Amino acid sequence: MRGDGSIRAAPAPLAPPGLDAADQGSPTTRRSPPSALMASLKAGGDLALFLDIDGTLLDLAPRPELVVVPPELPQRLRVMAQALGGALALVSGRPLAGIDHLFPPELDAVGTHGAEWRLGGQRGEIPSAGGISLAEVAARLREEARRLAGIWLEPKPRGFAIHYRQAPELAALTRRLGEEALASLGPDYRLQAGKEVVEILPAQASKGAAIRRFLAHPPYAGRTPVFAGDDLTDEDGFAVVNELGGVSIRVGPGDGTRARFRLATPAGLRDWLVQLAGLSWFHSSSGGQT
Repeated sequence: MRGDGSIRAAPAPLAPPGLDAADQGSPTTRRSPPSALMASLKAGGDLALFLDIDGTLLDLAPRPELVVVPPELPQRLRVMAQALGGALALVSGRPLAGIDHLFPPELDAVGTHGAEWRLGGQRGEIPSAGGISLAEVAARLREEARRLAGIWLEPKPRGFAIHYRQAPELAALTRRLGEEALASLGPDYRLQAGKEVVEILPAQASKGAAIRRFLAHPPYAGRTPVFAGDDLTDEDGFAVVNELGGVSIRVGPGDGTRARFRLATPAGLRDWLVQLAGLSWFHSSSGGQT
């Protein structure tokens, strides 16, 4: 990726609306012109914008609380949400409370990888599972993590994350800890791998399911979905958006992604959002919403 914020095609056999496979060219040597992507978005009609946070909107940090939010970004997202009639949602592994610490709390949001959400000011969540206490398993894991330098446990609503970003050599051990926790919790939960993290989540929770849920309700219903993410945790979201004829964008490196386009860095995505917000047709896509 060059430093101009342009998008190049990610490895995928299909093109988004308005682009054919020939336009995308080789995923490793050619970039799709940003003008062509913008035209494809315009051809898709009214948009619904879904944005992951860590590694997508924001650069990754050693710990979640250490991320840096560019000072202009919260207001830019607020203005874009208004232009889209409210059809902009943050879709994150962070809990809703953590999202609201970074961005305007009036924005729609999906937290904990789809285990909780806020849509039009109304909150929802996946019901708690029965069986062994999640807190009990997390407490046991926390004790084990304390004996391992560089591994730490992050509690979340309906789940928890085991981070090893500061000790990447312990990836296999961290995975084993997650598998043992999952065995204790049973089939109501699942294991989700990410960038230097392993998470325990409700089996029904996923970003793809959350995006599909939002698209069934105003102001998202009937719009073309656009989803940007950076991690394995975003792949099911890419799959849902592709299925519905939308535009999927992978931020950063990574092979085997379902995303149809790629941006190199969070800064590149933020620059692209500025370009998108500056187009006249974007501000006429509110679909009659106010």
